[in-house]
Amino acid sequence: MELPGKLLSRRGSVVTIELNDPDSLYQLDKVQDSVITLSIHDGRSVSPKQRNFAFALIGDIAKAEIGGKWAGEPELIKRAFYFAMDVFYGIEGFSLSNGRGNMSDANTFINMLLEFCLQHNVALSRHPLDALDDPAVARYEYACLMNKRCVICGLKADHHHITGSKVGIGNDRTKINHKGRRLIALCREHHDLFHHEEKERMAEYHLQGVPVNEEIARVYNLNYW
Repeated sequence: MELPGKLLSRRGSVVTIELNDPDSLYQLDKVQDSVITLSIHDGRSVSPKQRNFAFALIGDIAKAEIGGKWAGEPELIKRAFYFAMDVFYGIEGFSLSNGRGNMSDANTFINMLLEFCLQHNVALSRHPLDALDDPAVARYEYACLMNKRCVICGLKADHHHITGSKVGIGNDRTKINHKGRRLIALCREHHDLFHHEEKERMAEYHLQGVPVNEEIARVYNLNYW
């Protein structure tokens, strides 16, 4: 059963929706004790910035020729990742066109490309933090942490505790609980920079830091309970 409507507000986990057809409300009486899934359709068209960045990433992957020269064709790479959108995210007929695509799916596609680049050390022609929309930055931060790549420059990195999550002087890092502490991945150069200009650089790149979960704790051998 699908009941189209308009999102009016969200307060915490409480969502208020106005149905397009009020007469269909009676159908809710049948499912009062059932689990309801909220399906959201993003009506925003793919932005030129998203489209240009996605094709730049595809070009970067092609230049890397991962898997051999046969994998260096941008069109083949595009088709492979379009197919992956269906397989891994259930998004059939994905497109970056204005008529068929939307911003949310485009962000998912871009992040999938970025995660592939991080995993395979693909040199990027464009700086991700200059090209990503704000909602996509958080996932990129997470991918950089998981792949130990600097969120600023892409070089090999270690974790950095941001303000509010730092380990105080006198505390043993091997004994404290890292659950919920917020980290970002930084190379040595940017790690040193952030010790002096963290607030300014966090604001410049729209970074929030990533709260430590079990996966991150395992990657960096951190205590988590």
